[in-house]
Amino acid sequence: MEGTVRGMLELRGVRLSPAEGMPNIIGFRCLGLAEKIPEFESETGSLVHIWHVPQEILPVSISEAERWLVDAPPGRHWILSEREFTSDAHNILSKTLIEFWGPEKLARWIGESVLRGELIANIPPEEDHNSEYMSDKTDTPPPVKRTVLLPKINLDEWLIQRGLEHVDATPVLLLATIWNVNGSLISPDGEVETRSWRVLEDPWASKLELHDESEMMDNSPQIKQLKPFGQMWLNDTDLRTMLTGILETRRQKEDSGTGVVRSTMLEKWGFDSQSADLERIPAAVPGWLLKKDGVNEILHSRNGRIYEFNFSEEP
Repeated sequence: MEGTVRGMLELRGVRLSPAEGMPNIIGFRCLGLAEKIPEFESETGSLVHIWHVPQEILPVSISEAERWLVDAPPGRHWILSEREFTSDAHNILSKTLIEFWGPEKLARWIGESVLRGELIANIPPEEDHNSEYMSDKTDTPPPVKRTVLLPKINLDEWLIQRGLEHVDATPVLLLATIWNVNGSLISPDGEVETRSWRVLEDPWASKLELHDESEMMDNSPQIKQLKPFGQMWLNDTDLRTMLTGILETRRQKEDSGTGVVRSTMLEKWGFDSQSADLERIPAAVPGWLLKKDGVNEILHSRNGRIYEFNFSEEP
């Protein structure tokens, strides 16, 4: 986990310099000194000591916090902790120049970086207890490579606006499809223009829209995936009907020989949906699985809407 935290800091442009002569404080590891931290853009001042608290079963006690206060050098500090702090421990630290992030906020920080494609997460393979009987069955198909869209909402801001900042949020991928459409536009005079489009089918939002390739992640995170129930996908007939409304266009009429506009009236170039060739490209929309009051809900990262968890199933 320390390596992940260091990677996160590097992604944020935090340059760590060694903290010379730092005492060895049990349970706290000083990662180094930083001059500029994007998360604290509104704060300026001296260098910040950045600390990592590894995971353990018990929370950080007041005695551990007091020992850290005694041994830590003066100045500003940022503690990134995988352990919870007891209320007493948290209280005495809050009275000093310390920014404290507990495991919930730390996990959310990492999760958002995963969904932005900045940090790659991998699902650990399930242990195979029968491997000695399956030596000839190693041809497991590789995972499907998906195009993952960039999120549009900021999770922390969304939660704070709704008073849900303490809700557990786990990053997931919501399966979708990008259709590579090769087809024709036909003018009222029968002129044919061959075109290609990419169209996103988002079954969670019940939406079909043109896809902008600039909104794709450079890296696709390998995290938990959720797929909608089958009836949420468009069938071929409905898909082609909806594509007609999205892809048809209106243009000013031009002289076919000179290209000069002959009329200010717009003419409709219809999309020939029946002859179009449709290629399915696996895709996904980032989201979060929210757990509050014992209920699981899905937060869509592009429209900010909540969907019931029972609308989905694992692939």
